[in-house]
This record gives sequence, structure tokens and C-alpha cells, in this order.
Amino acid sequence: MPKKFLIPVTALVVACLAAGAFYALGLPPFEKRGKIEAAKVCESLGDPKKAASTLRTVLPKEPEYSFRGRVTGGLVTQQSNEFRSDCAVYGEEKTLLSAGTLVMETQSADSWAKYSLEAGDEARENFDAGSGGFITAGNTVAIQVPCAKAGTIPGGEYSLRVVVDLRSNEASDDVRRGLKDLAVEAGRFAHKETDCNLPSKLPE
Repeated sequence: MPKKFLIPVTALVVACLAAGAFYALGLPPFEKRGKIEAAKVCESLGDPKKAASTLRTVLPKEPEYSFRGRVTGGLVTQQSNEFRSDCAVYGEEKTLLSAGTLVMETQSADSWAKYSLEAGDEARENFDAGSGGFITAGNTVAIQVPCAKAGTIPGGEYSLRVVVDLRSNEASDDVRRGLKDLAVEAGRFAHKETDCNLPSKLPE
């Protein structure tokens, strides 16, 4: 083989071997994606198989995932309105997604949006869920889900405040649709868990 071809061919072989080694070891840009098992998904996200499937679409690629969740309180009654659920999904070293639901007095659409938005994250797209749902440009989804009619809890009508926040700037249609689905299912779980006496108005 002429010398002028020998160096490029040798470089190509070395590059291929290096790429193979990086792939086998799961090093960038060939990181292996960890499994998202339904059995480990937070119960507050609803049906575990459906939630796991949605999370595979929504979450950024990480070599492993872990979950930390809790559900406290229970039925929404005159004696108790302390229901709360929280779920956090972690990658290797950081929080990837958080989802939380709590009971709050029902607010107007404008007040609800201002209460739920973080400072500087004012751009939002409304969607039909509960008595008001929106998703921001920063991948935060919030839904106000009707729960307790006036007289059930002192102070008036109460709703469930559901917020799902993805700590990623990924803005594909599939990701945004998945975030909405996670919020809806979290709201559905909480509405059933608290035995709300108002229709949830969540999409089927």
C-alpha cells in the first residue's frame, strides 16, 4: 500500500476502535440510557406502566434513574385538607423532574396562573384540563383541578394544584405532550385519593 494512503487508513482504524470502546463503556457520545421500571415510579404519577412509558419520552438520557416520592394526608373533609403528594426523578447527579400536588382554595384563572408561575417564566400556552391548565416555555405544567365544593372545607371551594416541572430546555412536541399527560395523571390520582366531591374536568 502506498505510504500516502497508509496514514489515513491507520487513523481510520484507530478512530473506529476508539468509537467502539466508547460505545462499549457508555462514554459520550454513546451514553447508555438507564431503564425506567414501572415498579419504581412514584405512585402519585398514576398508572405506573403508563407513567414509565411517558417518562421514557420526557426525560433526558441518563445512565440511571431513581425516584423519591411520598403521599401524605387523605380524604378532603371539614377536618382535614392536608393532602399532598410529591415526586422527584433523579439522574446520576441532579434532579431531572419534579411533580407535586396540594390542596388550595380555588382561584380565578389569572390569579391561578400568577400564583403558579416562577419569576421570569411568564410565557405560557393554555390547554383544556381541570378548571385551567397551562405549560410554560420553561417546561413547567400546572393544572387547577376542582375538588371540594363550598361547605366541604371552611373558606369556600377548594381545588388541587398540580405542578410538573422538567429541568430541561427540551421543547419537542412529544416532550411537551408527555408533560401534560403526567400532570393530568397526577391530578387524576390525587382527585381519587382525596375522594373529591366535584368533577375533576380532566380529559379522558
